[in-house]
Amino acid sequence: MIFFDNAKESVTNFFETEFENFPPLLMSHFLNKFNDIMNYSEEGMKIKPKIIFTDNVEAIVRAIPKSSLLCLFEDSDATMFNSRLKSILAIANNDWCLYIDIKENKISYGLVMTFRSIKDKNFLQALQDNSSLRERQVKMHCIIARPLNFYTMLLHSISGNDLTVNFSLDKSKSNIFATEIKEFVDVTFSKLRTTQRKLQDMKNMYLNIFTNVMNDVNGAICVIVDKDYTDNGLFEDGIWLKEPISFSKLFTQSKSYSEEKLQAFADLFINMLNFDGITIIDNLGRLRAYNVFVEPNSKKVGYIVGGARKRAAYFILSTKRKGIVGVYFQSHEGEVFFQALKKREPEKKKASSHPKQTNVSNENNSTNA
Repeated sequence: MIFFDNAKESVTNFFETEFENFPPLLMSHFLNKFNDIMNYSEEGMKIKPKIIFTDNVEAIVRAIPKSSLLCLFEDSDATMFNSRLKSILAIANNDWCLYIDIKENKISYGLVMTFRSIKDKNFLQALQDNSSLRERQVKMHCIIARPLNFYTMLLHSISGNDLTVNFSLDKSKSNIFATEIKEFVDVTFSKLRTTQRKLQDMKNMYLNIFTNVMNDVNGAICVIVDKDYTDNGLFEDGIWLKEPISFSKLFTQSKSYSEEKLQAFADLFINMLNFDGITIIDNLGRLRAYNVFVEPNSKKVGYIVGGARKRAAYFILSTKRKGIVGVYFQSHEGEVFFQALKKREPEKKKASSHPKQTNVSNENNSTNA
């Protein structure tokens, strides 16, 4: 019989290192609920709760602009942990984070978030990137526990250390969302030319959109094509927009923009991703098509463990069609990967074996160029 005792030991050691004097009873309760947190659902809706363990939630809220906390329970110890968790997890969705604030004789439970534009970092991103909290003279502790999917939990400390716990026996399911989505977002805007500030706003917006997709959407495929891509039949079974939706035109070309309009189009993007089929964008970050279907060639793809969505993703990658830049895949279980397609180099002409002819050929090629 095999047990995951090494995972339990690793989590315990991580808390002991990153959170001095963490209550043993609270640690025991958290370990017992570890798997439930990764697989939590309420009324049939999956929820990926973000839990912040800290001993100074007030300092965190002060350090992150436009943040607010809602305290729901205060106890003298961790005895009520399971009950408090159940009461809050059901509403700890979207951008709300569940916090557990641990003082010497009091444990508080509640919710915290930042009220922001869709182009700004969400609360967890702002917390993880906040250098002032990391460099505080007065020592404080903070660990974020965040389920990535049905079998993976990420622990992140305010000092910048991470621990990823994965209970899947399939190594292909060990991809980390933050890593995959960063590459996806970078490739999505690889052809967009604008200021660094506006480019970062665009990337933040896409990161926020796909964080919501990861939390709320039961699987998706998003294909990135080149900005000049013209479909030659591979994606003909779908709905191509007569005019691509350009987020850059919505707010990067002027000093003022409509937040409501931007949010409405972001929600539309999520609805497209949540719809059956493939959503297609280009490397200017424009929405090009949705509800697109392909018929995978089993001989070309080979045997793939997974459903139709996964087979479609690998089939698209296997075609190596000109103009396809990358494929983002997400399963209903939360498995995620992004794979960029490298640009094919033009085939080189074979050089003549005769030295003089080779030199002449090279000179001619140089002149023609």
